Amino acid sequence: MSTSLTKTLSPAELAKLEHAFAADPSSDAYKPLAEAYLGMGRFMEAMVVCKKGVKAHPNASDPRLLLARVYAEQGKDKKALEEALSALQVQPADKAALRMAGSLQLKTGEPEPGKANLLKAWQVDPNDSDTLSLIQQYKVELPKPAAPAPVAPAPVAAAPVASAPVAAAPVAAAPVAAASVQTQPVASGLPVARPNGTPARTENVARPVAPTPRRPVAVEQDDDIDVDDDDDASPRRRAKQNSSSKYITLGLFVVIVASVVGYSVVSSRTKRNNLEYKKQLDAATEQLKHDSFDSYKKACEAADKALEVYPDGTAAHGYLAYAYAIRWGEHGGGDDARRRAEEHLAAAKKGTEVSSHLYASEALIKTYGGKGKEGLGELETRVKAFDAEGKASSLLYLTLGLVQMNAGDLEHARDNLEKAQSLSPDDPRIYASLGAVYRRLGQDAVAWQKYDFALRYEKDHPESLLGKGLLILEQDEPNFEMASAMLKKLLVADPPPSPRQLAAAQLARSLLVSRVSASMATLKPDVQAKLSEATGVPVDKEKARADMLKAEQDGFALDKANPELLLIKGRRLLAEGQPDAAAEEMRKAIKMDSSRAQFHVELAKALMGKQGGEKEAAEALTTALRTMGDSPKLVVMLGNAYRRQGKLDDAITQYQRAVKDPKAKNPEARLAMGGIYRERSEWEKAQEQLEKASQEFVGQSDRAALALTELGRVFQGKGDATKAEEAYQKALNADENYSPAYYFYASALSKDRKQGDKVRALAQEYLKRDPKGEHASDAQRLASGG
Repeated sequence: MSTSLTKTLSPAELAKLEHAFAADPSSDAYKPLAEAYLGMGRFMEAMVVCKKGVKAHPNASDPRLLLARVYAEQGKDKKALEEALSALQVQPADKAALRMAGSLQLKTGEPEPGKANLLKAWQVDPNDSDTLSLIQQYKVELPKPAAPAPVAPAPVAAAPVASAPVAAAPVAAAPVAAASVQTQPVASGLPVARPNGTPARTENVARPVAPTPRRPVAVEQDDDIDVDDDDDASPRRRAKQNSSSKYITLGLFVVIVASVVGYSVVSSRTKRNNLEYKKQLDAATEQLKHDSFDSYKKACEAADKALEVYPDGTAAHGYLAYAYAIRWGEHGGGDDARRRAEEHLAAAKKGTEVSSHLYASEALIKTYGGKGKEGLGELETRVKAFDAEGKASSLLYLTLGLVQMNAGDLEHARDNLEKAQSLSPDDPRIYASLGAVYRRLGQDAVAWQKYDFALRYEKDHPESLLGKGLLILEQDEPNFEMASAMLKKLLVADPPPSPRQLAAAQLARSLLVSRVSASMATLKPDVQAKLSEATGVPVDKEKARADMLKAEQDGFALDKANPELLLIKGRRLLAEGQPDAAAEEMRKAIKMDSSRAQFHVELAKALMGKQGGEKEAAEALTTALRTMGDSPKLVVMLGNAYRRQGKLDDAITQYQRAVKDPKAKNPEARLAMGGIYRERSEWEKAQEQLEKASQEFVGQSDRAALALTELGRVFQGKGDATKAEEAYQKALNADENYSPAYYFYASALSKDRKQGDKVRALAQEYLKRDPKGEHASDAQRLASGG
């Protein structure tokens, strides 16, 4: 895009979103437009668009939740709650809907249903940070874990028993039986009988045990005693029996009291440990949400404290594996961070708990370790399993999108990141990732909006500041002052970003100095002075170059092992008109990490920027595809390289490969195919591909205008002037700034003498917008009435 970006969308950018929605109100185009209106505070328009989204997607919860957000932003909590509950009627197990409904109910004075919905959201995903944060905020009590089984008491020595048959001591038998019911444990694995006598499942429970019969004691008879006369012996027997009963009862009482006291101590300690474990996990969750170098360190500290309570805690190990994986792969934590990530992953996998952080960390570790294809396949299986159980996880969709973006599959990455955002609408990491993927897709206005959302939820979010700064510097007419301010925030932040982020900021600063210095040559002295003051770039060209080289050197000194820095340097060299030197930097990046498909993409871009570089570009892309498997983005680029070499059949083969999945949308491939078919006068094939392309370019009005212009040329070639004129008009409606549409429209009408005035007006508009364009000479002829 050639337009500068500002804090809010420009009228032209907003018009593109509005046109995409108007072109197909039944598509998903309502979402970016409603979010744009919401971000601009235009609540009425946002509400109207959301309601149309609800109408077009009656069985989806997303438009209803977005409408709830519109009402909530205005403080209309009751209406917001109605829409959130409406979303639950459509998808009762939707975690985001349960969470929103619960928080709004608690806010509007409905504590019981509010807590119930938050608990349901927690049950869908016990590790979801947003749900846990709300549970902590509103002090919702989670279900208590089952109490541990009571410890079996130690055996107590029996008191001496009188030498008499047991049958003669009925008083002692009852206490023994009663005590057995309370204290005798059943070993694990024994079946418990149901009341009807049938065996039940095996459990560790207490059951009654009959007193062990004792052998009768033989009584030695005295010849002087009449055995039938018990008058003298009975009192002595009863006294001894009573004494024995007292001893047994006392012993059992001591055992019971000891058991109760022991159980109370164990139960109290367990409850205290559970609370401490949850407290530390809550702290780790909150820190992970901030998505900064400092917060990941604090998250690790909190999770380590949780492990001090329960060393085998799966959730704590999962959090640590995830945080260390990011510290290693995204922040340059080195071998130590990688080792810790792998150790905690192995520990977490020993447990039986389901943990989305465990699965996410496993995919990230494999991706950053060069096994992206394997990690991607496993993660896709996990996501499908979660969805089948009605437990869609924003974290897993986020991670899936990041892995796909790393592999160059930008379209699928975008779709999965959008799903993550709908499940967790206030996560800055998701918005920053969406900003990165839209930036790579060339949709700068949407990328800008996503970065803005990230910064709304996390002030001075490092990745978003860096992403916005680089995005500005990639424009034809950058806002240098704004880019400089963002990079300065990163370079002086306290606590500082990671060394890797600081290094990238230094390379971005180098790019800024290069571009500012180049633009100063065209400015007046007073404007130069103002620009120098605003950006800190010297007016003197040699001093500026020295500053540029110093920033570059400082960046590489901070993070020598980061191939991303080579990409930024390559972009600087490409902007300076040095494609060979730029391609060399890309090759160095690939040598450092050949598994990153994006590096091959950047190399191909640099090679395609110079004459004769198409063949090497095709080789680089073929290598990337062998490494990473089919990536629609890379396949289209390979087709473009073949097309530049004149190998049109090979190009079409690649484009067809990019759209072989009937569910996939790849308008770039269809646009390229349509162009080739038009050049070959294969009108029907060209029409089919270009019509599909124009419909799939949602939110990309300039690309939609290009596809519609090509479609107009197809109808013109077929001799259908009416449809050609209709297609050109649609192209101008899609993007009034797309200058070729004016020329081809004028050319199509020039055969009709009655259209002379309109032909001249269209040709003049083309010359006004692109005076040195490819069709300038023909346009001048048409404008003069020739």
